[in-house]
Amino acid sequence: MAHDGLKVFGAHLPEEIVAEIRSWGDGHPLARIRRAVLGHTAERNFHDSLAEALVAIHLLRRGCTLRGEQVTPDGHGADFEVIAPQGAFYLHVKRHDTRRHARRLTISSRLRALERVQRPYVVSVRWHEHTGDAQMQRLVRSASGFLHTARVGDELVVHDDDGTEIGGVLVIAPWDGPHVTLAIGLPTGFIDESGRIGRLLRRAHRQFMPRADNVILIASAQSEDRDDFEAALLGTIVERWDAFPPRGKRIAHGRADDGFWSSDHFESSRGAAWVRIHAPFDRLEPHLYLREWPPAGDRLRQATESAFAMAHGDR
Repeated sequence: MAHDGLKVFGAHLPEEIVAEIRSWGDGHPLARIRRAVLGHTAERNFHDSLAEALVAIHLLRRGCTLRGEQVTPDGHGADFEVIAPQGAFYLHVKRHDTRRHARRLTISSRLRALERVQRPYVVSVRWHEHTGDAQMQRLVRSASGFLHTARVGDELVVHDDDGTEIGGVLVIAPWDGPHVTLAIGLPTGFIDESGRIGRLLRRAHRQFMPRADNVILIASAQSEDRDDFEAALLGTIVERWDAFPPRGKRIAHGRADDGFWSSDHFESSRGAAWVRIHAPFDRLEPHLYLREWPPAGDRLRQATESAFAMAHGDR
């Protein structure tokens, strides 16, 4: 009996998604993806190909025509050529696999006290597994005092009386609310996936079709991955002392020069997107980013907005 990846790994998929993928028979522009989804015997590889399939289904539903894998003159490949209602571009789909869903977290209610601190920051908090209530109280007390004066990028590590590390907090970014908002990561440490996402962006760039519009799409399963995607694409958030803060703010914030699109890096890349792929998989909501300089241009803007037609961001 032939291996069938959809039967082995795809029990969580809606029937209509499975049926659509199976319909891409020989001769169909997406037959390569169907063969990959069915043929993979490793779960990670299956989900890589499934991400391509789900993105393809989204684009088809948006009225796009897709041409399967397109080979560049130097032998690399774009996953699709997308002919959208308003134009065309080559799309490179990369899945970022964090596997964070495999861990279950027990979150102490004491951490919520940090959200009463009146500072407009997103704060990542971590702690070690099996942390007792007394240790958690110590973490919260120390972190609360620290956050009253901390700035973006500041980090506090809290230790027990015997020097054992309990956990810590890291000020990630500003936000519009009046109080701290928490980003809960794994107990074993802060999670920053921007480096890995940056490598995916660079890998996709090496596969660009020359003298054409190319768009990179990063797919992942966790909502917080969008922050790491933006850091990789646009640069990490830093305090800017060379800029005037917005009205009502005391500090200006901007992006460091470490992003894929920073300065004149990778000038041929003008459009990118991030999408969360998670159950029930029946509707994707891509977030589109178009470069301000070098400018994306009206042709690419119209093509990508008609193809993705969801939440939109600029750089």
